[in-house]
Amino acid sequence: MLTGAGFEHYEVSNYAKPGRRARHNSAYWSGAPYVGVGPAAHGFDGMSRRWNVRHFAAWRDMALSGVDPLEGSELLTEANVAAEEVYLGLRSDAGLPALQGDSEVIDRWIGAGWAKVGADGRVRCTAEGWLRLDSLAAALTHHRSR
Repeated sequence: MLTGAGFEHYEVSNYAKPGRRARHNSAYWSGAPYVGVGPAAHGFDGMSRRWNVRHFAAWRDMALSGVDPLEGSELLTEANVAAEEVYLGLRSDAGLPALQGDSEVIDRWIGAGWAKVGADGRVRCTAEGWLRLDSLAAALTHHRSR
């Protein structure tokens, strides 16, 4: 219905009129670093993720006293980075570069109507494929890790 009304389905959970795509969220999907400010906010520097305490009063008290309101953090492993590259690449119409050896997995997706490979060599999920994004990303990540 949205596509018929002139909207582009440019990301698994987003549509927009041409030229009106969300710039804010696109930074997350591309793996760009971002700063999280405020209660429960998350940040990412390219190698690690951090998140602030959730409850406002605790966050405020820590921030006002000069204490970093950090609740937790994680350092991404090489495997985490590889998995996120696959998942984030497949979730938008920008797609993911197909690597040599990926065809074993991707050809099945193409046959099922879940993906296409463009002239630029990038794998892009179809709308049907996006319904299976988690399992497709897991399958390709597992295949690439062998």
